[in-house]
Amino acid sequence: MFTQTIRRTMPLLAALTLSFAQSALATPLNAPPLHKLEGYSGYELRPVAVDASVGPKIHLDKVVARVDSDIRERLYPILQEWNAFANNKTRQRLLIEPRITDVRKLSRATRIFAGAFAGDSHITMKVRITELPSGRVIGEPEFYRRTPAMPGALTLGARDNAMLKDVAGLIAMYINANYVQLVGGDTGY
Repeated sequence: MFTQTIRRTMPLLAALTLSFAQSALATPLNAPPLHKLEGYSGYELRPVAVDASVGPKIHLDKVVARVDSDIRERLYPILQEWNAFANNKTRQRLLIEPRITDVRKLSRATRIFAGAFAGDSHITMKVRITELPSGRVIGEPEFYRRTPAMPGALTLGARDNAMLKDVAGLIAMYINANYVQLVGGDTGY
């Protein structure tokens, strides 16, 4: 009797376990913009800004400069190509405005002296995509990267620096992927 009950419930248990595993492993996605990014008369990238909610932080200016450099390195070639083939029949331009909404980036010196005891590093960014001159926001995806304490300590801060390149890569992939079709993109969470 007991074995029959177990045999009957095994498929149900397996299905529940599989369902739970799939939902736990699912990667959150950013919604696609309201429409594809193709077909504008020009594309412009603004420098990285910082939300007022971030507050004063040590070396924030260095983090902003580094992220801005990484985003420009990834997005400029894409936007130059798009501008070369821009649609001159429309007056609508596209403005891309990245901004840091939360950041904790540990320095190399902190990683050397405090190691894993210094904790995690992380960065959260939002990118507002706006049509000009109308000012209509067609998308505002959010991106996140994190460096756990131990990998940050073991690499003496190299992983903390790579985190900034990673968030720039997520932004570039999202912008590029939504040019021809609406697919959204990875948040990095």
